Amino acid sequence: MKIVDMHLYVYDERFNTPIITPKIKLETRKALFVALVTDNNSYYYGECNAFETDWYANETIDDAQIQVKEWFESIKNIAFYTFDEMLCSLNHLTKYPATRSMIVMACYQMFFKLTDFNVAYGATISGLAEENILQLSQTQPQRVKVKWSDSILDDIKKIKQLPFKPDVVIDANESITNSEIAKLTTIGYDQLLYIEEPFKSLNMLNQFDAYELPPVAIDEKADTVGNILEILDNYAIDVVVLKPFRLGGIDKVMDIIKMLNDKNVKIVIGGMYEYGLSRYFTAMLAQFSNYPSDITPEGYYFENDMVDRAGILKRGSIYFEPPKVKSTRLTRIY
Repeated sequence: MKIVDMHLYVYDERFNTPIITPKIKLETRKALFVALVTDNNSYYYGECNAFETDWYANETIDDAQIQVKEWFESIKNIAFYTFDEMLCSLNHLTKYPATRSMIVMACYQMFFKLTDFNVAYGATISGLAEENILQLSQTQPQRVKVKWSDSILDDIKKIKQLPFKPDVVIDANESITNSEIAKLTTIGYDQLLYIEEPFKSLNMLNQFDAYELPPVAIDEKADTVGNILEILDNYAIDVVVLKPFRLGGIDKVMDIIKMLNDKNVKIVIGGMYEYGLSRYFTAMLAQFSNYPSDITPEGYYFENDMVDRAGILKRGSIYFEPPKVKSTRLTRIY
């Protein structure tokens, strides 16, 4: 199989409700897409989860455009017979994991048949306004993740009062300060499934006795295999959140899943405000997670998408079928 052409596209939609985190407020989501065209005129699409700026990671959409163009020129019209052969052409992209992840997403479809599957629904919310409560009551996710805020104790109380009983997770985005530690310990070990990234420095964990804090997960710090291993060797970490775009793609995440299973560390697969194409592959990996992952159904973040039926919610789980990209909805830039 030869890749003979490449197209780049962007897609930009407004969030149904603005995303508010301790680091940023997002009202729209611009994403980069690649289409790899093979010598039999088949098109294979990949979605890049980098952002326009470096607020979350150093690699941006502009970086990804440069890197994917250079990669294409280096492999254009070269025959690849296996997925592993294709992966070897990506060895130089270690510093550009979002670019690599996008390319791997497209190439995976060249060599493997995509299937239907179901995964648990894990909702993420930014605050608990009335519309959030109504949405949770209607969709009944198996897990609810809420952002750390001044109202976190009230938010947890509201979630516990819902007419169903979801697991509760807090995402602190490394934002808990010394003045808020008392609030954190008030929550208790058994009130949460886990808390993501409570502190900027993991050394803060050494101040606490076992079971004084809820189970702790790393997310932002789980950015390379080496960093994950070093952290697990030095700190009491219960859960690791694996984000494919941050770790280099499907193959890299599968390797890390096997490694963490051997160490008896719990796994969650994380998304990054994705459209339907990327969400399918994130959900595919979430089949191997220990807890409900950051997988949302069609229409949760965006009214429109470039894939139809991108995750259909059915009684607390989400049904996925192989994505069919509507290229007419994308804006070609290359």
